[in-house]
Amino acid sequence: MATGASGPNARSRKPFAFNAEMRPTLLNALSQGSTYRAATGAAGIPWSTWTDWTRTVRAGTCDDLDVEALVLDARRTYEAASVALATNINVASVEDWKAAAWLLDHRQGDPKARSDERRAKYEADVARNRARGTHVENIRNVTELTDDDLRAEAKRLLDGEGAADGSVSRSTH
Repeated sequence: MATGASGPNARSRKPFAFNAEMRPTLLNALSQGSTYRAATGAAGIPWSTWTDWTRTVRAGTCDDLDVEALVLDARRTYEAASVALATNINVASVEDWKAAAWLLDHRQGDPKARSDERRAKYEADVARNRARGTHVENIRNVTELTDDDLRAEAKRLLDGEGAADGSVSRSTH
């Protein structure tokens, strides 16, 4: 029987065994659009156990056929529910543009969150380099750039690659 006590914190967690009664609760919750975390909670499966089970199934090392079947069925159910939800949103978008905008945002992820993440990483790198004494400010005056440099920089920014110096935003004077 697979248990959830195989992860890095295995000593501090109680083993949790598969129980067939949790299967319909988990799959029903997923089919209704729940997240994995909410569905496992509703089924009474500790989140750490679920992540251990999915890790062993993905690695091909799961020794419990019931757990393997549950994880694979959960994946298929979640994917089918995602398609059904997207279909419902597409239908709703005919009447209300906000539904289409919502779907577009969620398919692409939150662009602001991605930008915030890149900026936080950049600022952490700057702070680390300043602490080491190796940070070099890379601020260039726009008038120092050639037209070709400006075009190349604009293309990089439009392609979402960030500034040539790796920063998220660019200071020019």
